[in-house]
Amino acid sequence: MSSSSEDDDPNVNIIPMDNFSSDGDMNTWPSGGPYIERPDIRWRQLLAENWLKEMGTYEEELTSGVVHTIEKLPEGYCLFVRQRTTNPNIFDSFLFGHPSGKYFQSQKSFFPHFLSLVKNELDKCGCKLCSRVKPSQDAVPQGTAVQRAKRGMNTMTDNERQPTDAEGPDYWRILVMKLKDKESLDEDIEQRFNIDWVLTHEWLSDYFVKLALDPAYIPRRGELVLWVWQGLEDGCLMRNPKTGLVEIFGNDNEWHGVPDWRAGVVTQTPEDEVHMVNIIETPDSPRGLSYSGFRVETLPDPLGNDKSYSAQYAYVPLRNIKPFNTWQLYLNGQERDNIHPSIENAMTVMSSWSIVHKFHVIGKWPNARIHCKGIFIGAELLAVHDTVRLRPQGFHPNQLKNGTVRKVTDVMVIEKVALCLSDCIDDDEEQLAKHFTALISGKVYTTDPKRITEDGPFKGTNPAPSTTEAATDPVPLTTEEATATFRQVSMSDYGPWYRMANGKTCNVSPHWIVGRCYEPLAAELMFGTHTLGYDVSGVMEGRQYSSQVDTRMPGDNTWFWGDCRVETLGLTEINGVECGLTAAQREDPLKWQAIIKISQGEVSHALRRQAKIPSSGGRPFNTSSSSAPRGRPKNGLAQHAQTSKLVSSAIGSAPETEDDSVEEQFEDGNGLIGDQVSGGISGLNLHGGQSSGEDRDYPLHKLI
Repeated sequence: MSSSSEDDDPNVNIIPMDNFSSDGDMNTWPSGGPYIERPDIRWRQLLAENWLKEMGTYEEELTSGVVHTIEKLPEGYCLFVRQRTTNPNIFDSFLFGHPSGKYFQSQKSFFPHFLSLVKNELDKCGCKLCSRVKPSQDAVPQGTAVQRAKRGMNTMTDNERQPTDAEGPDYWRILVMKLKDKESLDEDIEQRFNIDWVLTHEWLSDYFVKLALDPAYIPRRGELVLWVWQGLEDGCLMRNPKTGLVEIFGNDNEWHGVPDWRAGVVTQTPEDEVHMVNIIETPDSPRGLSYSGFRVETLPDPLGNDKSYSAQYAYVPLRNIKPFNTWQLYLNGQERDNIHPSIENAMTVMSSWSIVHKFHVIGKWPNARIHCKGIFIGAELLAVHDTVRLRPQGFHPNQLKNGTVRKVTDVMVIEKVALCLSDCIDDDEEQLAKHFTALISGKVYTTDPKRITEDGPFKGTNPAPSTTEAATDPVPLTTEEATATFRQVSMSDYGPWYRMANGKTCNVSPHWIVGRCYEPLAAELMFGTHTLGYDVSGVMEGRQYSSQVDTRMPGDNTWFWGDCRVETLGLTEINGVECGLTAAQREDPLKWQAIIKISQGEVSHALRRQAKIPSSGGRPFNTSSSSAPRGRPKNGLAQHAQTSKLVSSAIGSAPETEDDSVEEQFEDGNGLIGDQVSGGISGLNLHGGQSSGEDRDYPLHKLI
């Protein structure tokens, strides 16, 4: 911490430190107990003097009359004292912040490490702490899909192993360690110092509660859709009997050609209530489409560097939007050269999945399941309580070519979504487990009573015969049972419905799911039919195309597993705000760790400095372009650091003109085998390249 007397003294030569990198980790600081934060003035003076001596530019104070000091300790380092047990009148100093979790006991022992930081030669550091951890650090594998910072080990909290990375506690590694130590685990997930968890947990909890109340036909945030920017204002979509194409039929009773279909990402949903009639009519809202419409951004190439398509967005009514799974229905017959490039961009990610809102973990060593509220599969977001359509039994891509694809007759009502970890690894490797699989669990129903006894993963038995001479026919759900079973209204219009697998909960992996099941009337308005398999050909062809062109799938993998939706779609902006791993707010993780701690009630000078909260009479920070120290007397160079709204809200000091903001981002049963996946969840430090199995129709009973 700096002294105000330093700031005001013209004879103090202050060396700025903002231009130098640091490996300091505030998660290694002791929390309470016998340790107390202490002023670091003398340490900073000694470091400055020794640094200048090392550079050959030091002038003795007696000669120059100037006291040299560095502006602050390197980011992530803080000086503490502890009362000596043998003599309570003596306090020993400890400098915390080294990634190993250990401390420096003197300025002299810290100086070699300090010098390696300012010279940007950390890999050559010969201090005692770095010498101890180098062997384990060198063993960390490099070159994975998502590079991680080397982990340290914090041993200061409750004598438990506390691995950390550049962004704070490595919560997923901690869970695996805890699972091994306790042999079983069943607890809610809480990551109080994970910036993504802190900013999204409460919002996602509310979002998924609301999602269960919305009709299934309403597009959801993050979903891919077909959309028409303009051209439907004075017409509607119809199939031209002469051309066989879906065209715009105007109010003047004339055909106006094929609309300019694009693929886009839904980034905002209407504030006004959406009604089923909006599928064919523009809502009459006095507040305009910015309240009654959907904001859709054109999808850029997920594999390329040009993301300019994201800037091409519009607010459009529901009638301008169709589920991307139905691309064949609306684009069939058009020449490839005439189709907007965003269509192929969307098809590139059709064979992908990413889980959403991880909230609970349960397991027995060495296996675990992380339960989630939803999962993105291809174009759609599927959530607990959704009814989803399952692909035809025995499906093979060749059936698309010869037209022998069976009808879609089966649906599942989702009860659970989980990421399964098999054979967890309790060491300092990149992977948390040897195998990963996403499983969607629920009860399965069919409209074809013959499917009940057909061989397959959902095989059941007909009710026992009432006599020895005649078997009892399957009994369908009553209207009341169907209403209680399905969240969508009027599902009996698809029926009658029959229970499969004797009503037991079944597990399927993402490749089994075709898409969400819409209300029968909504399907009729959108597609002119309410059969269940209207888009199965488009979905399966899209996934086949994706598995061939998505270069993020190494080897024989047929699915890409993304950390989050932003990574899967390759986005760098949403609603005009930077997002993803390269966003500006991720450039200073130590700042956000301090901000989070302040928002949770912790207060100290070190945290305020780490969060870069300007004090009322503080010295301005400045940067230097050279690694050599330079003197900087404080002479009227005052500048004011900007405070983010998150920090301002935490300390109750948000100015009226503040315009920075934090944008909203977005067991029983038959365990079916998972898909081949690649990619990973960087937040979980799980990476692909290892398959959970092949694309089959029969169960595998090796998961929890």
